[in-house]
Amino acid sequence: MGSKARRPGRKPAIASPAEGRTPTRGRLVVIGGHEEKDADSIILQEVARQADGGQLLVCTVASDEPEAVWKDYRKAFTRLGVRRVAHLDIDAREDLLTRPADGLLDEVRVVFFTGGGQLKITTRFAGTMLCSAVERFYRSGGTVAGTSAGASVLADTMLVSGEGESSHRIATNLLMAPGLGFIRDVLIDQHFAERGRIGRLLGAVAQNPRLLGLGIDEDTAVIVDQERTLSVLGSGAVYVADAREVTYTNVAEESPERTLSIFDVRLHVLSQGDELSLASRRPTHNFASSAENGRPRP
Repeated sequence: MGSKARRPGRKPAIASPAEGRTPTRGRLVVIGGHEEKDADSIILQEVARQADGGQLLVCTVASDEPEAVWKDYRKAFTRLGVRRVAHLDIDAREDLLTRPADGLLDEVRVVFFTGGGQLKITTRFAGTMLCSAVERFYRSGGTVAGTSAGASVLADTMLVSGEGESSHRIATNLLMAPGLGFIRDVLIDQHFAERGRIGRLLGAVAQNPRLLGLGIDEDTAVIVDQERTLSVLGSGAVYVADAREVTYTNVAEESPERTLSIFDVRLHVLSQGDELSLASRRPTHNFASSAENGRPRP
Protein backbone atom coordinates (compact mmCIF):
# COMPACT_ATOMS: atom_id res chain seq x y z
CA MET A 1 0.00 0.00 0.00
CA GLY A 2 1.22 3.54 -0.72
CA SER A 3 1.02 6.65 1.37
CA LYS A 4 -2.13 8.10 -0.18
CA ALA A 5 -4.22 10.27 2.10
CA ARG A 6 -7.58 8.80 2.99
CA ARG A 7 -10.63 10.22 1.24
CA PRO A 8 -12.53 12.99 3.09
CA GLY A 9 -15.31 11.66 5.27
CA ARG A 10 -13.98 8.12 5.32
CA LYS A 11 -13.67 6.71 8.83
CA PRO A 12 -10.20 5.23 9.43
CA ALA A 13 -10.06 1.51 10.17
CA ILE A 14 -8.57 1.77 13.64
CA ALA A 15 -9.35 0.32 17.02
CA SER A 16 -8.28 1.22 20.53
CA PRO A 17 -6.58 -1.61 22.43
CA ALA A 18 -8.37 -0.30 25.52
CA GLU A 19 -11.84 -0.93 24.08
CA GLY A 20 -13.62 -3.79 25.83
CA ARG A 21 -10.85 -4.21 28.38
CA THR A 22 -11.84 -5.17 31.92
CA PRO A 23 -10.70 -2.19 33.98
CA THR A 24 -8.55 -2.36 37.05
CA ARG A 25 -9.93 -1.03 40.33
CA GLY A 26 -6.79 0.90 41.23
CA ARG A 27 -5.39 4.36 40.68
CA LEU A 28 -2.07 5.64 39.40
CA VAL A 29 -0.47 9.01 40.17
CA VAL A 30 2.09 9.56 37.40
CA ILE A 31 4.34 12.58 38.07
CA GLY A 32 6.63 14.26 35.56
CA GLY A 33 9.37 14.90 38.13
CA HIS A 34 10.55 17.80 40.33
CA GLU A 35 7.18 18.12 42.03
CA GLU A 36 6.83 20.67 44.82
CA LYS A 37 7.32 19.13 48.26
CA ASP A 38 6.07 21.89 50.58
CA ALA A 39 2.78 21.91 52.46
CA ASP A 40 0.99 23.46 49.46
CA SER A 41 2.05 20.74 47.00
CA ILE A 42 -1.20 19.77 45.27
CA ILE A 43 0.37 16.65 43.74
CA LEU A 44 1.86 15.17 46.91
CA GLN A 45 -1.34 16.18 48.71
CA GLU A 46 -3.17 13.87 46.33
CA VAL A 47 -0.70 11.04 47.01
CA ALA A 48 -1.01 11.62 50.77
CA ARG A 49 -4.80 11.68 50.58
CA GLN A 50 -4.82 8.29 48.91
CA ALA A 51 -3.06 6.84 51.98
CA ASP A 52 -6.24 7.67 53.94
CA GLY A 53 -4.94 6.59 57.36
CA GLY A 54 -2.99 3.61 56.07
CA GLN A 55 0.68 3.19 55.31
CA LEU A 56 2.52 4.89 52.46
CA LEU A 57 5.48 2.86 51.19
CA VAL A 58 8.31 4.85 49.55
CA CYS A 59 10.42 2.70 47.21
CA THR A 60 13.83 4.22 46.41
CA VAL A 61 15.17 1.38 44.23
CA ALA A 62 15.72 3.81 41.31
CA SER A 63 17.93 6.20 43.27
CA ASP A 64 21.72 6.37 43.64
CA GLU A 65 21.19 8.05 47.02
CA PRO A 66 18.28 6.11 48.53
CA GLU A 67 18.72 7.28 52.14
CA ALA A 68 18.76 10.98 51.22
CA VAL A 69 15.74 10.58 48.92
CA TRP A 70 13.87 8.57 51.57
CA LYS A 71 14.45 11.25 54.23
CA ASP A 72 13.26 13.95 51.83
CA TYR A 73 9.97 12.19 51.05
CA ARG A 74 9.41 11.04 54.63
CA LYS A 75 9.62 14.68 55.71
CA ALA A 76 7.30 15.81 52.90
CA PHE A 77 4.61 13.18 53.50
CA THR A 78 4.76 13.58 57.28
CA ARG A 79 4.23 17.32 56.82
CA LEU A 80 1.19 16.50 54.69
CA GLY A 81 -0.36 14.43 57.48
CA VAL A 82 0.65 10.86 56.61
CA ARG A 83 1.33 9.23 59.96
CA ARG A 84 2.76 5.97 58.69
CA VAL A 85 5.50 6.29 56.07
CA ALA A 86 7.70 3.26 55.41
CA HIS A 87 10.81 2.74 53.29
CA LEU A 88 11.66 0.02 50.78
CA ASP A 89 15.08 -0.04 49.14
CA ILE A 90 16.43 -2.84 46.99
CA ASP A 91 20.21 -3.01 46.67
CA ALA A 92 20.21 -6.14 44.52
CA ARG A 93 17.66 -8.39 42.85
CA GLU A 94 19.01 -11.31 44.85
CA ASP A 95 17.76 -9.65 48.05
CA LEU A 96 14.15 -9.94 46.84
CA LEU A 97 14.64 -13.48 45.58
CA THR A 98 16.08 -14.73 48.87
CA ARG A 99 13.90 -12.51 51.11
CA PRO A 100 10.64 -11.95 49.20
CA ALA A 101 9.17 -9.48 51.78
CA ASP A 102 6.03 -11.48 52.53
CA GLY A 103 3.33 -9.37 54.14
CA LEU A 104 5.04 -6.09 53.26
CA LEU A 105 1.86 -4.71 51.64
CA ASP A 106 -0.61 -5.85 54.31
CA GLU A 107 -1.27 -2.34 55.66
CA VAL A 108 -0.14 -0.30 52.66
CA ARG A 109 -2.52 2.05 50.86
CA VAL A 110 0.01 3.72 48.51
CA VAL A 111 3.24 2.50 46.90
CA PHE A 112 5.40 5.42 45.74
CA PHE A 113 8.37 4.98 43.35
CA THR A 114 10.92 7.78 43.47
CA GLY A 115 13.06 9.05 40.61
CA GLY A 116 16.49 7.90 39.48
CA GLY A 117 17.08 5.27 36.80
CA GLN A 118 14.08 3.32 35.53
CA LEU A 119 16.23 0.35 34.48
CA LYS A 120 17.19 -0.07 38.14
CA ILE A 121 13.50 -0.56 38.91
CA THR A 122 12.88 -3.12 36.17
CA THR A 123 16.13 -5.08 36.56
CA ARG A 124 15.93 -5.35 40.35
CA PHE A 125 12.17 -5.46 40.89
CA ALA A 126 10.23 -6.63 37.81
CA GLY A 127 9.28 -10.31 37.72
CA THR A 128 9.72 -10.87 41.44
CA MET A 129 7.02 -12.07 43.83
CA LEU A 130 6.91 -8.59 45.36
CA CYS A 131 6.37 -6.97 41.96
CA SER A 132 3.47 -9.34 41.31
CA ALA A 133 2.08 -8.51 44.75
CA VAL A 134 2.25 -4.76 44.00
CA GLU A 135 0.43 -5.29 40.70
CA ARG A 136 -2.30 -7.33 42.45
CA PHE A 137 -2.53 -4.61 45.10
CA TYR A 138 -3.01 -1.98 42.37
CA ARG A 139 -5.49 -3.91 40.24
CA SER A 140 -7.59 -4.76 43.30
CA GLY A 141 -7.95 -1.09 44.31
CA GLY A 142 -4.65 0.21 45.68
CA THR A 143 -2.80 3.35 44.56
CA VAL A 144 0.62 3.27 42.92
CA ALA A 145 2.46 6.55 42.36
CA GLY A 146 5.75 7.38 40.70
CA THR A 147 7.81 10.45 39.83
CA SER A 148 10.34 10.90 37.01
CA ALA A 149 11.86 7.44 36.40
CA GLY A 150 9.26 6.06 38.80
CA ALA A 151 6.58 7.47 36.47
CA SER A 152 7.85 6.17 33.13
CA VAL A 153 8.30 2.66 34.53
CA LEU A 154 4.55 2.36 35.26
CA ALA A 155 3.74 1.96 31.55
CA ASP A 156 4.23 -1.23 29.58
CA THR A 157 6.82 0.50 27.38
CA MET A 158 9.22 3.08 28.77
CA LEU A 159 11.56 5.54 27.11
CA VAL A 160 14.96 5.00 28.70
CA SER A 161 17.08 7.41 26.68
CA GLY A 162 17.18 9.43 23.48
CA GLU A 163 18.10 12.90 22.32
CA GLY A 164 15.73 15.75 23.03
CA GLU A 165 15.74 19.46 22.24
CA SER A 166 15.73 18.94 18.45
CA SER A 167 13.67 17.48 15.63
CA HIS A 168 13.85 13.69 15.62
CA ARG A 169 16.15 12.04 13.10
CA ILE A 170 15.57 8.46 12.00
CA ALA A 171 19.02 7.36 13.17
CA THR A 172 18.54 8.83 16.65
CA ASN A 173 18.90 6.03 19.15
CA LEU A 174 15.65 5.84 21.10
CA LEU A 175 16.24 3.24 23.78
CA MET A 176 12.90 1.75 24.80
CA ALA A 177 12.38 -1.13 27.18
CA PRO A 178 9.49 -3.00 28.82
CA GLY A 179 8.13 -1.31 31.94
CA LEU A 180 5.99 -2.71 34.74
CA GLY A 181 2.81 -2.56 32.63
CA PHE A 182 0.51 -1.09 35.27
CA ILE A 183 -0.96 1.13 32.54
CA ARG A 184 -1.09 -0.62 29.19
CA ASP A 185 -0.76 0.62 25.60
CA VAL A 186 0.83 3.85 26.83
CA LEU A 187 4.34 5.29 26.68
CA ILE A 188 5.36 7.92 29.25
CA ASP A 189 8.06 10.59 28.97
CA GLN A 190 8.81 12.94 31.87
CA HIS A 191 10.57 16.32 32.45
CA PHE A 192 8.89 16.99 29.13
CA ALA A 193 8.81 20.70 28.21
CA GLU A 194 11.79 21.42 30.43
CA ARG A 195 14.02 19.09 28.37
CA GLY A 196 12.43 19.68 24.97
CA ARG A 197 11.29 16.11 24.43
CA ILE A 198 8.49 16.54 21.88
CA GLY A 199 10.72 15.28 19.05
CA ARG A 200 11.62 12.04 20.78
CA LEU A 201 8.00 11.40 21.84
CA LEU A 202 6.87 11.74 18.23
CA GLY A 203 9.74 9.48 17.17
CA ALA A 204 8.62 6.87 19.67
CA VAL A 205 4.96 6.79 18.58
CA ALA A 206 6.02 6.82 14.91
CA GLN A 207 7.84 3.54 15.57
CA ASN A 208 4.78 2.04 17.26
CA PRO A 209 1.51 3.89 16.55
CA ARG A 210 -0.39 1.50 18.84
CA LEU A 211 1.04 3.29 21.87
CA LEU A 212 -0.43 6.51 23.21
CA GLY A 213 2.43 8.89 24.01
CA LEU A 214 2.20 10.96 27.20
CA GLY A 215 4.72 13.75 27.79
CA ILE A 216 4.41 15.07 31.35
CA ASP A 217 5.96 18.35 32.48
CA GLU A 218 7.70 18.78 35.82
CA ASP A 219 5.47 19.51 38.84
CA THR A 220 2.62 17.95 36.86
CA ALA A 221 0.85 14.62 37.18
CA VAL A 222 -1.78 12.51 35.52
CA ILE A 223 -4.19 10.64 37.77
CA VAL A 224 -5.27 7.42 36.07
CA ASP A 225 -8.55 6.06 37.46
CA GLN A 226 -9.26 2.37 36.87
CA GLU A 227 -7.34 2.51 33.59
CA ARG A 228 -10.33 4.29 32.07
CA THR A 229 -9.60 8.01 32.33
CA LEU A 230 -6.69 10.24 33.16
CA SER A 231 -6.90 13.73 34.63
CA VAL A 232 -4.23 16.39 34.97
CA LEU A 233 -2.99 17.94 38.20
CA GLY A 234 -0.23 20.49 38.74
CA SER A 235 1.38 23.60 37.29
CA GLY A 236 2.49 22.31 33.85
CA ALA A 237 1.01 20.51 30.87
CA VAL A 238 0.57 16.98 29.59
CA TYR A 239 1.17 16.39 25.88
CA VAL A 240 -0.78 13.51 24.35
CA ALA A 241 0.53 12.13 21.03
CA ASP A 242 -1.95 9.80 19.31
CA ALA A 243 -0.57 8.16 16.17
CA ARG A 244 -3.41 5.70 15.48
CA GLU A 245 -4.59 7.69 12.45
CA VAL A 246 -1.13 8.36 11.05
CA THR A 247 -1.21 7.89 7.29
CA TYR A 248 2.52 7.95 6.62
CA THR A 249 5.90 7.98 8.34
CA ASN A 250 9.34 7.69 6.76
CA VAL A 251 10.88 5.76 9.68
CA ALA A 252 11.36 2.55 7.65
CA GLU A 253 12.00 4.13 4.26
CA GLU A 254 14.47 7.03 4.42
CA SER A 255 18.19 7.05 5.17
CA PRO A 256 19.17 7.25 8.84
CA GLU A 257 20.31 10.89 8.74
CA ARG A 258 16.91 12.13 7.55
CA THR A 259 14.54 14.01 9.83
CA LEU A 260 11.34 12.23 10.84
CA SER A 261 8.22 12.71 8.74
CA ILE A 262 4.88 11.79 10.29
CA PHE A 263 1.49 12.72 8.79
CA ASP A 264 -1.86 13.05 10.55
CA VAL A 265 -0.60 12.55 14.07
CA ARG A 266 -3.00 13.98 16.64
CA LEU A 267 -1.60 16.10 19.49
CA HIS A 268 -3.51 17.28 22.56
CA VAL A 269 -2.15 19.57 25.26
CA LEU A 270 -3.91 19.21 28.61
CA SER A 271 -3.60 21.34 31.73
CA GLN A 272 -4.89 21.00 35.27
CA GLY A 273 -8.49 19.77 35.42
CA ASP A 274 -8.57 18.41 31.86
CA GLU A 275 -9.34 14.73 31.35
CA LEU A 276 -8.78 12.12 28.65
CA SER A 277 -10.65 8.87 28.00
CA LEU A 278 -8.16 6.05 27.41
CA ALA A 279 -10.75 4.11 25.37
CA SER A 280 -11.69 6.89 22.93
CA ARG A 281 -8.49 8.93 23.39
CA ARG A 282 -10.64 12.07 23.42
CA PRO A 283 -10.05 14.94 25.87
CA THR A 284 -12.58 16.81 27.98
CA HIS A 285 -12.06 20.26 29.48
CA ASN A 286 -12.62 21.05 33.13
CA PHE A 287 -11.59 24.24 34.90
CA ALA A 288 -8.39 24.04 36.95
CA SER A 289 -10.31 24.94 40.08
CA SER A 290 -12.21 21.65 39.85
CA ALA A 291 -8.97 19.83 40.75
CA GLU A 292 -8.14 22.27 43.52
CA ASN A 293 -11.49 21.63 45.20
CA GLY A 294 -10.46 18.05 45.94
CA ARG A 295 -11.14 14.70 44.40
CA PRO A 296 -13.40 11.93 45.75
CA ARG A 297 -11.61 9.06 47.43
CA PRO A 298 -11.64 5.80 45.46
